[in-house]
Amino acid sequence: MRPFELEPRLVYADLLAEQGDPRAEVIALSARGALTLAERRRVKAIIADHARRWLGPLERITDLAETSFKAGFLDALKLAFNARAADLLSTRDEPRLATVRSLDTSAIRKPQPLGAFLRQPTFASLTRLVVNPLAVEALAGPALPFTLEALGVADTGARERAFEAFDGVAIARATPRWELVSYQLFASVHAHATFRSLREQLTRCAAVPELRLVAPYGVFEGVATWLTLPHEHRRELELRWPGGERFSIDAPGLVMTLRRGAHGAWPRLDVVVAGEGLRDVEERLSRLASVLVLLGPAELDEVHLVLPVHLTPTRAHRYALKSAARRLRGARVMLGDEALAP
Repeated sequence: MRPFELEPRLVYADLLAEQGDPRAEVIALSARGALTLAERRRVKAIIADHARRWLGPLERITDLAETSFKAGFLDALKLAFNARAADLLSTRDEPRLATVRSLDTSAIRKPQPLGAFLRQPTFASLTRLVVNPLAVEALAGPALPFTLEALGVADTGARERAFEAFDGVAIARATPRWELVSYQLFASVHAHATFRSLREQLTRCAAVPELRLVAPYGVFEGVATWLTLPHEHRRELELRWPGGERFSIDAPGLVMTLRRGAHGAWPRLDVVVAGEGLRDVEERLSRLASVLVLLGPAELDEVHLVLPVHLTPTRAHRYALKSAARRLRGARVMLGDEALAP
């Protein structure tokens, strides 16, 4: 199997083109690399129109709203809450699963038949897995056909015990990033409860290099800021999380990562901004400027901002970010290779 090699994909695109399948256009455009805004919109529209057909038998088990394609192939799959055991088992050796790199099974609350579903050889490309804490038992037993970069547990309300489910699970101990996937960060009361619970679980994660809070439905600026206040949390991180290297939050359009430096301090923040059109990115940049304004007490030495390759910041963008960067009390703020402050 060579699911990510370009040559077989282009051969497949030629075959699809002969059949008049618009998926051929998506594969060919994606193979070119950087696309114009019009081309990206064209790809997005084709995927929206044909995703159900491309899923084939997987449609019966898929949450379409949370499933995505990349370069014309299934990349991130979320199982539907009403996925039946028989349908899960019927997908065994389904070739469409060979390109799946991110799998969210949090809707499945029972270990069986999830264990059998995960042990399909076609899942060899999987690098990120999210599970329901009630179904983590599915990861125990026979070897799994993948090596994970990230293992997440869904926030089902028992936040204080979320990572308890990973106790004694071999693949969890071997995974360098643990994630808490929370669908409840739409109000400050939930946000503060979530962060308190993460702090209480640091000893359980003592040897894990990276912790990430994933907020699929968005997050307030003040919530994201929690990650960047090491003067409040440094002592907790130093004492409870000796193996920690990166502490991050992943919200729509913004990934913020706090990095540990020498002597246990957390001096560097990396922020990656995502988005398609200019309007989309402007909303992200506005949020980013708001976050930067709040980081004055954070005692950061460096802040590195990364924007989408297709976006050239306007004068208004730079002015807003520079004005916010000046609030960081001497921190070096970089936008790519450009110094915004001091």
